[in-house]
Amino acid sequence: MSDCVAMTVNTEFHNPRIRNAKNGLVEAGDTFETDLAHAQDLERLGHAVPLAGPMLGIAPAPLEPHHQVSESALRADRARRRAAEPA
Repeated sequence: MSDCVAMTVNTEFHNPRIRNAKNGLVEAGDTFETDLAHAQDLERLGHAVPLAGPMLGIAPAPLEPHHQVSESALRADRARRRAAEPA
């Protein structure tokens, strides 16, 4: 898919524009593919880095505190997702 950019994520989030085996959910260290415009936004915001190297030629922004989620909230969210999955 030449219209996609392969990236490695620095944080955890879900986005339907992400193409991976988890239906758009990514966790720190995961690799995924997305469209060019979304890849540039993720790189600019510091959420992910392209596998082929920087596209924008700028240092990624540090993640702001409002992007952080407590570990207990993450565990609760994962438990809810597992409970909602079909058997």
